[in-house]
Amino acid sequence: MTMLEAGIVSADAARLAEFYRDGLSFSIERVLEFPQGSVHRLRRDEARLKIHQPVGGAEARPPAEPWSRFSGHCYAALHVDNAAAEVERAVRAGASVLVAVSSHRPGAWFGLIADPEGNVWEILQEDRPTEGAS
Repeated sequence: MTMLEAGIVSADAARLAEFYRDGLSFSIERVLEFPQGSVHRLRRDEARLKIHQPVGGAEARPPAEPWSRFSGHCYAALHVDNAAAEVERAVRAGASVLVAVSSHRPGAWFGLIADPEGNVWEILQEDRPTEGAS
């Protein structure tokens, strides 16, 4: 495998792409138009994301409470250097906090956010092992 690229179906791909640009520091690399709809391709370092807006729109999924109630693909994790700062920036851009940033084991912190359309992201910060450590 060379890469994993996540995909989101959106009722308003341009608006959601702006959230990912402003809130989670993705860059919008290109917008493609197809008979089936548009695709916004985004990138942040090695992370890839596609946001598809189908022709005719998409229905909003009912919110799950708790977020992990249903099986299937429910969230993605974004590994970052400063989880608290990332969550703060995402909230300013329109995200909701589901779980505040906290330490869940030594050397690791996480928070859960939902983007403006309810897609859940784990914002994960882990200390990097020091060179030579086993």
